[in-house]
Amino acid sequence: MADGVDLAAAAVDAVALAAGGAATAAGGAVADAIVGLVRGRLGSVSGGEEAVSAVEQTPEDPDARSRLREKLSVVLSEDPAFAAYLASVLAPPKPTEPPTIVGSINVDRSGRARGTFVLGDHVVTKIRKGDPGALVAVVAVVVVLALVVYGLAQLATGSDWPLSHAGHRVTVLKDPAMVKAVLPDLQSMPTGWRSKSEASVESGADVCRGPQRKRCEEMILSLAQASFRSPYDQSALFEVVACASAADAQRAYDDITQQEKSSIPRLLAMPAFGDQSLALEVSEGKGEAFVRVGTIVVTVTEEGHNDNYEVATLEELTRMAAERAQEAQDGRTPAARADNVRPW
Repeated sequence: MADGVDLAAAAVDAVALAAGGAATAAGGAVADAIVGLVRGRLGSVSGGEEAVSAVEQTPEDPDARSRLREKLSVVLSEDPAFAAYLASVLAPPKPTEPPTIVGSINVDRSGRARGTFVLGDHVVTKIRKGDPGALVAVVAVVVVLALVVYGLAQLATGSDWPLSHAGHRVTVLKDPAMVKAVLPDLQSMPTGWRSKSEASVESGADVCRGPQRKRCEEMILSLAQASFRSPYDQSALFEVVACASAADAQRAYDDITQQEKSSIPRLLAMPAFGDQSLALEVSEGKGEAFVRVGTIVVTVTEEGHNDNYEVATLEELTRMAAERAQEAQDGRTPAARADNVRPW
């Protein structure tokens, strides 16, 4: 890529490609990865996530693409490390075998290096005798190339990539039983709470209804629900949406939260959970929290008695739900509990 502007344009094209669904299987995997990288990096930029969502919703809109390109260009100019990594993912993979690394590097007792480092048919660098800094540069190049090759290989094979925060996995939960297991059971809820409705899970066409049904069916694999009530007439509803990819989960999260925010609720202060999260006060007696963890989107609704709900309870229930969603994607049976809920 020539510069940040060209790189930003290519990344915006990839976001639009993923939204339009016109990519091949391999190209779609790369495009989805670009969407995740761009959205994650712009999450801390004012209007960044909105700019990504606008292109996803209207990929052919030149104004939406221009706004995203401008925001991304600024970030790329200020963050060369991210720019380099984004460029490496955008670079087309080799049609044949991965390049081989050959050559020789000799290091003497003083730490001086000499030799030649070759990638495929290209001489990457020649190390002069007595140039200790060159060895550091070569090691850095090898590490970066290894990461790039690994990342592209993961994308091409459809493996669980990228890793989520703290090294956790991002996994598509195709088994409805595992999606249902993300829901808390009575042993996971605070002491004294009881079941209000049995846990249920729907899959396939049963999940999606309405004019956007086709788009919904392409994004969402399963929907699980369960509700509970406390001894003090508090109630909590959990909804777990399992998506076909992390990019689809981002779209589902955006659709859900934008719909809720359209009613002009009050934003609630709450710690960040998962990859994306948001908390809203819908009314004096009702609060909602939304969290995306990899390919899972969870909604937690907490309602109180006599127009009085507990923000602290909503926070603890949301933390538990986010941890259970991550445990499922890590290949473990969800076991997180809500322990820090004070009795009334």
